[in-house]
Amino acid sequence: MEADGWAEAQELWKTWPDVPADLPVSGICGRLRDALVGLNGKTAGWRDVAALTRQVLLENEARHGGSWPLAVPDGRGLPSRRQWEQLGCEALSTADGFSVTARVWYPPTGAVASDDAAATEVQEVYAGRSDRTMTHLADPFWSRGLGKDFRQYTSLGQRQAARTVVTAPPGSTTIVCLPTGQGKTEVAWAAVLPATRQRGVAVVVVPTVVLAMDMERRLRGLVTSLGESQSPSGCYSYTSGTPEDVKQAIRRDIRDGRQRVVIAAPEAVLTGLSQALDDAARQGYLTHLIIDEAHLVEQWGNEFRPEFQAMSGQRRSWLALAPTSRQPVTVAMSATLTEQQIQTLKELFGQPGRTELVWASQTRREPSYFVDRFTTAQDRNAAVLHAVSNLPRPLVLYTSLKADARRWARQLREAGLLRVAEVTGDLNDVQRRAAVMGWRGEDRDGRPVPTEHDVVVGTSAFGLGLDMSNVRSVVHACLPETIDRYYQEVGRSGRDGRPSVVYLTIAPGDDATAVKLNRDIVISVKKGWDRWRTMYRSARDLGDGRYETSLDTFPSHLLDESEQNRQWNVRTLNLMARARLITREEPQPPTRRADESEPEWQTHLDQYFAALDARVVFKLRDGEANDESYWGQAFEAQRTLVGRQQTAALDQLRALVRGDRCVGDILGDYYRTPWRGGVLSTAVNCRGCPQCRQHPDDRSGTALYRDGGEPHPAVAQWHESGDPLAVARGARQWVSIWWRDPVSRDDLLPELLSQYARRGLGVLAGPGVTAALASRVQRDAWPKPVIVDHDDDLTDSFSGPLVWVADDSAALPSVIRARLQDRVPTYLIHPRDLADPERPHVVLRHTCDASLSLETALGAL
Repeated sequence: MEADGWAEAQELWKTWPDVPADLPVSGICGRLRDALVGLNGKTAGWRDVAALTRQVLLENEARHGGSWPLAVPDGRGLPSRRQWEQLGCEALSTADGFSVTARVWYPPTGAVASDDAAATEVQEVYAGRSDRTMTHLADPFWSRGLGKDFRQYTSLGQRQAARTVVTAPPGSTTIVCLPTGQGKTEVAWAAVLPATRQRGVAVVVVPTVVLAMDMERRLRGLVTSLGESQSPSGCYSYTSGTPEDVKQAIRRDIRDGRQRVVIAAPEAVLTGLSQALDDAARQGYLTHLIIDEAHLVEQWGNEFRPEFQAMSGQRRSWLALAPTSRQPVTVAMSATLTEQQIQTLKELFGQPGRTELVWASQTRREPSYFVDRFTTAQDRNAAVLHAVSNLPRPLVLYTSLKADARRWARQLREAGLLRVAEVTGDLNDVQRRAAVMGWRGEDRDGRPVPTEHDVVVGTSAFGLGLDMSNVRSVVHACLPETIDRYYQEVGRSGRDGRPSVVYLTIAPGDDATAVKLNRDIVISVKKGWDRWRTMYRSARDLGDGRYETSLDTFPSHLLDESEQNRQWNVRTLNLMARARLITREEPQPPTRRADESEPEWQTHLDQYFAALDARVVFKLRDGEANDESYWGQAFEAQRTLVGRQQTAALDQLRALVRGDRCVGDILGDYYRTPWRGGVLSTAVNCRGCPQCRQHPDDRSGTALYRDGGEPHPAVAQWHESGDPLAVARGARQWVSIWWRDPVSRDDLLPELLSQYARRGLGVLAGPGVTAALASRVQRDAWPKPVIVDHDDDLTDSFSGPLVWVADDSAALPSVIRARLQDRVPTYLIHPRDLADPERPHVVLRHTCDASLSLETALGAL
């Protein structure tokens, strides 16, 4: 809300009942305007306008101090005095209606000191001040690739991830763990858009239709802002709701390398898009495989969507089909990753020596956590309604079951909250799109339109990766089955870096529901063996140790096939793969007969893809996979491991509910992982939780009880990094390149650095790399990336080749002196008569085994 939000709200109420739908207002007042307009059309209720007016009052008080009442009318359809008071407002009667003020509400804590702390935390949500104060200058490739608005990185983690991804060699894999709100998607675009600018295709895998539509909208806007060409069809998402003619156009453009980006679910990648992507890979057009929300590869891939893991076979096929220098780069991104999830990604999508992890994990700084237990479902229902009415908007209400989401949406509407959307797996693409656009207040191209919803009621799939930056509140009317799911849903709030409030409510029966959902993925050894034997006996021998079977086969204890039967077959095969009894292979598409016409061939392909989701190809990895005793032991070991991991994830959430430990500590312990002989930790932050709230003095002087600082991961050093002078350097670790005078430097240095960058040596450092010089080098080297080490981070820690440019000073700083002593590949460009720092009476170029002038270095290229 802007500084004049209170005045805007007062103007809105003055115009009642003829509120102009196009009256220019900002922030939450935009939602208030839309609600007042909707009140006339019965698309908003009294509780909607009261809740939004209350939020305007509290934001004004938190930002400007004092209590400024709003004059509101009284009349049919408007909140009565009693209803204003139900929402924590005081309504004094006036000649024309009421003079309304508001009181801060927060979930009860049970202690006076904690209440005071909670009130402060919630007031900070209304104040809306961001805690992000650190800035990091953008590299030239970042601003050049994403546009003039991208002059800074949101965090060190984003910078290091972007540098790693844009320098990743063909066929490599980067796993990125970057907290919610720090711009994972931009990291992908910074690599993808330059790579596909002429010809190329990147495939982006997303878990939900809502996320595909949201990402398409953002990508279309970004490409437009860059002044670059869109895909020929103008579409990027490939979902079940995409018209068939658009799907055909996308497949055609993929084959021609003109699609640039296709955003799809893993099921589409393995079916409808499979042949087109294979063709693109064969031609060297397939540049990237981006897996968004990559934690789901292990989480959902082990449960009900095996395609998340089956994509690994498709990727192997692309690597085999593509020219060696044009193999697709794989990037797997998530805000949270557990040890098992990283191991799964590494095994399925990585290769030894060609897989890197950028770990910038930290617990969120924005949420203030509240937890409440209730003895009856009725008490919880009343508390949730009160919270949804009083907490700041936009707001998400989560449930575990679709039936509960439907019930809550109905109850909220019956209570006078009509600006509510329900988003579950039962909605089709059009309904999902309408719900998200109405919540966001934007059309499919990102243009502002009136908002229709302030509250979304959804199940766990809603919001994954959805870029709704200003969500202020998340309420749970359930106990999620794992701490991972809970934290992902908490992550929908505060993505703009501003404080948010999250409220977990628990009632009798919630724990039993969580346990059931938690254990649903584990199958018994006896039933698993029955399923395996049935699938194996019906499998078709493809030769070379490969077999194809149907997921629709059903064991003897079942009478007929069902969707649940298919899911249990998937879980059985996934556990076998984890037990190294089998490996999942990529089904081979049919080949076209010489006499097959185009329509016949297309029909042939359509039939193949229509049945593909029911077929699985596997190879026996262990010769004893059909020995019942041996199979049972191997299967039980993995079954026990998965069950233990699931139970631990629920136990961690139960520990959070107990409130005897800081939420940040619990999350930090859960999200830590071993990597290459060490342990990668998660930085712990906490803006408020039941445990920390008992010690309010710990928060003095800062908005956080716990401040873990900013993670600073290393930039990966790829073995294939460019080094155009490696031959000249030979066994020497550093080279002296000198200029004769400032004129020759100014004439030759830009061309030399541009030539280096075009050949893959684009990491620049030193005081001689000015902003103007870096910009020119990036312009000349584009689309090759140029990285500038503004803060000596790379000079100090990067083991790959680096170009360091001196200025006219008489001495080298300590950071480059240390690098030269460490004998790390370095190209030192400096004045001709620069002294050796160890022997000041000797010129540096005379003490270096490899020394050449700028003219010679440029000629060598």
